Amino acid sequence: MMSRNSLVPVYFLYLCTINLNINMPQNKTRIIQFEVLRVIAAFAVVMLHTTAQRFNESFLSAEWDIRNLYDSFVRWSVPIFVMISGALFLDSKKIINVKTLYSKNIARLFFILVLWSIIYGVDSGLRGYGFSSLGSRIIQGPVHLWFLKMLIGLYIAVPILRAVVTDVKLERYFLCVSLVFIYFIPMLFPLLKEELRNLFENVYQSYEIKTVSGYAGYFVLGHYLANNAVRKTTKTIIYVLGLLSPVAVCFLTRSLSIHDGAPNLLYYENINLFTLFESVAIFLFVNNKKIASKYHPFILFASKLSLGIYIIHPLILNHYYDLCSMRMVSSHPLVFLPIDAILIFMVSLLVTLLLSRIPYIRKIVT
Repeated sequence: MMSRNSLVPVYFLYLCTINLNINMPQNKTRIIQFEVLRVIAAFAVVMLHTTAQRFNESFLSAEWDIRNLYDSFVRWSVPIFVMISGALFLDSKKIINVKTLYSKNIARLFFILVLWSIIYGVDSGLRGYGFSSLGSRIIQGPVHLWFLKMLIGLYIAVPILRAVVTDVKLERYFLCVSLVFIYFIPMLFPLLKEELRNLFENVYQSYEIKTVSGYAGYFVLGHYLANNAVRKTTKTIIYVLGLLSPVAVCFLTRSLSIHDGAPNLLYYENINLFTLFESVAIFLFVNNKKIASKYHPFILFASKLSLGIYIIHPLILNHYYDLCSMRMVSSHPLVFLPIDAILIFMVSLLVTLLLSRIPYIRKIVT
């Protein structure tokens, strides 16, 4: 029998799929809202990677608790980027053919991925990691550029997903299956004893429910939320879940880590119910706000540089901590972590801006 807590995702699903077939007006403010989402998501990624420094080394100290707290509140960063892409690429008003998709969008991402993999590979060699494995490091790419690989995979699936979202009932079905089988059920396994966990995980995997797996759920969800109104009561519930989710992630991460004797990052995953609640809450909150026109120029300026910020910031982060290693063991991480994140974000923005002024180079940062 399902507990009351286990019914929360089902109720959330129910609320999100009833009476939401009202088309929202398409206007310029929505474009600005997407730009705002890009900027705050870019900063959230920087904050996430800043808090990740010394995460293992500071385990179970006051510093680790603060890093865990900050990290838990920015898990929504990458899902927001995916939701924005889904809202734009699955828009029926946007004409996309397969030839253009591959020759323009996918080819551009692949070019950026390869070039920056070379840059990061050479940089790691110069920073003391040697050049003997440079080839494999270039092929694998730096860790944070997994996002570009994932996005390429989603772009390949765009023609299929566009067919799905043409029928709102089919789109809702897609999201329902994704929510239940990808975001909710896998979260229950860690709560079981090891033998039962292994048994149920093996049974679950044998069903091969992969059509709606990965980030396709976020991709389609971005389109759905951008084009369907959400009732006020539903939004309130989503906002409450969005606020409670990072608290739950922080608490559960600490509890599991203490139990395991080492950091357990299970609930840090992007594909889980808590991150989903956070992402939907942020997306809806910003997407329903009117942005004063006086802020538009700065928002558009920063948003245009968001890709470059995402790509470049680990490079800045690595050298920043090489130069300021004492900051890594600061006794005041509650204060210095956000300060560090702001500094790294601003330097990354400035470097991206300078690179965007150079012909040809601008194509790999904007």
